[in-house]
Amino acid sequence: MTDTAARRMMDLLIGPWATQAVHTAATLGLADLLAAEPATAAELAERTATHQPSLTRLLRFLVELDVLATDADGRYRTTDLGRTLRTEEHGSMRDLALLYGDEFYAGWGQLLHTVRTGENAFEHVHGAAMYPYFARTPELTARFDRAMAASSSFFEPVPALYDFSRARTVVDIAGGNGALLTTVLRAHPALSGVLFDTAHVIEAARTELADSPGADRIGFESGDYYEKVPAGSDVYLLSRVLHGRDDEACVRVLERIREAVTADGALLIIERVIPEDGTPSLAAWFDVHMLAIAGGFERSTAEYSGLLERAGFTLAAVHDLPLDSRLLVAEPR
Repeated sequence: MTDTAARRMMDLLIGPWATQAVHTAATLGLADLLAAEPATAAELAERTATHQPSLTRLLRFLVELDVLATDADGRYRTTDLGRTLRTEEHGSMRDLALLYGDEFYAGWGQLLHTVRTGENAFEHVHGAAMYPYFARTPELTARFDRAMAASSSFFEPVPALYDFSRARTVVDIAGGNGALLTTVLRAHPALSGVLFDTAHVIEAARTELADSPGADRIGFESGDYYEKVPAGSDVYLLSRVLHGRDDEACVRVLERIREAVTADGALLIIERVIPEDGTPSLAAWFDVHMLAIAGGFERSTAEYSGLLERAGFTLAAVHDLPLDSRLLVAEPR
């Protein structure tokens, strides 16, 4: 055994410690408390109602993780990395940290159960599958949507990767809080859009987007995408939906969109795609995450092409996006 291999294995084994440290920092709101000015451990302990000696040890670990830094007088401040946990930061990852350190973390703890039985670990732990679980209350729904929006930095290149000049309307299927739809509409002022999701999601999104730029160009519709989606639009968006479903469910969703899209329209799909040449990719990580948490799959380009063919589409183009994501452009056959 080499020292390098031993250290690498140690890094892998203690990775969950960092997850929980960041989760605790997010839960306590440390980044928000340090937004205005640095503070001592004693001041932070008082503001968070925590045990100061224990908090001090956590703060020291967060410095090691580069989430916090210390000034010459021993006060703590946030780093660029730590600022991603501020609630008001654009693209804040606080809700993502809460989700990954709580509900998802508990599911990953039962990965062995999933590998042995094929049963979903999230459902095994929480008593409900992921999507129904987060749909239980408006608070959980909003937190889940904010977390998903925080991990959607790969939306930004999308408006430039497809020619929207011929389109008039865009429908975002299962669009959550509208992060992708608003990204497209901001870049293309001539477009109007429809956000389509379940009723409770649409209710929350309507309120959240009321004052956003381009809100007057967004319509809201609720329904079940297995049954019917808004018809007659030029472009349909489907982001991180298919990877949470088995092949037959995917085909059902795609068939409903095929029935709705205009003859010269398109379907834009955003997913992490497993490289067929074995290139290292986050898709391999998220494939196991889908196995344990959502009961779905990450797929290769060929597998997505096959699903699209079954539903009456042809895969026309594939574009790289940040964080090992891909934009799949499909056209009706």
